Amino acid sequence: MAGLEDHAGDMVRKSRVGLGIAAEEVATLLGWSFSALKTFEDEGVASATEAWQSVCQQLDLDADKLLAILQGWEPSSVELPWLTKIETDDGGMAVNAYLIKDPQSREAVLVDTGWSYAALKRYLEANQADVRQLFITHAHGDHIAALNEIREAIPEIEVLAASQALATSVPLKAGSTFSCGGLTIAVHETPGHAEDGLTFIVTENNGPRFQAALVGDALFAGSMGGAPRHFHLAKEKVRQVILSLADETVIAPGHGPLTQVGWEKQHNPFF
Repeated sequence: MAGLEDHAGDMVRKSRVGLGIAAEEVATLLGWSFSALKTFEDEGVASATEAWQSVCQQLDLDADKLLAILQGWEPSSVELPWLTKIETDDGGMAVNAYLIKDPQSREAVLVDTGWSYAALKRYLEANQADVRQLFITHAHGDHIAALNEIREAIPEIEVLAASQALATSVPLKAGSTFSCGGLTIAVHETPGHAEDGLTFIVTENNGPRFQAALVGDALFAGSMGGAPRHFHLAKEKVRQVILSLADETVIAPGHGPLTQVGWEKQHNPFF
């Protein structure tokens, strides 16, 4: 596994900025200089200290969970037969797109585009996928970078997004549902990191009824997307929409590894 999207320094910075707490205040609580805190927020390396308890209380983080991140916690590997993560990199930032393909047919949908259609095309051809729709979790550039390429390659594709500028027809709203063979895709709104943030909850109609939540940047393994202007809203929506799902639900984030609801409740310092 390639590791978490965020290290502990990222988590401290995201919470500090989201709560409007000055870096100098956190540095003082830790007994560090300002430059030492900046280095930690950039690199995420620090030793365990009792001061983390008071710092995390100030930052609304769980200290034990943060210390576990510092000590190298990562989620175990998890997969679903109908869900494929497709990671692309622009040379500095990796981002996930997803292929959801009905196991009993060729019917499939994409979620987000990643940086390049070339990477997606290889997976579509290898899986003989008949892609009908493209769902967009949010309109940040790394998640829609290949949109024009996809539209050119698959002219009939329907783009489903909360943003009117992206959607083929009307913008997506919470409560909408779609079918992909024997799978149902339910739309939920998870703003905070992005104003147009959506989460797509995919459920098997038959059999063991495994479930996945494709969450964009609302939540990462061990962390969450930055939300400097709407931090409380972002956390509230994650709790309401994502962490309320069954513990074994697979979480497919916009960056980093797959995880599960139960693992995030146990290990994510923000919750």
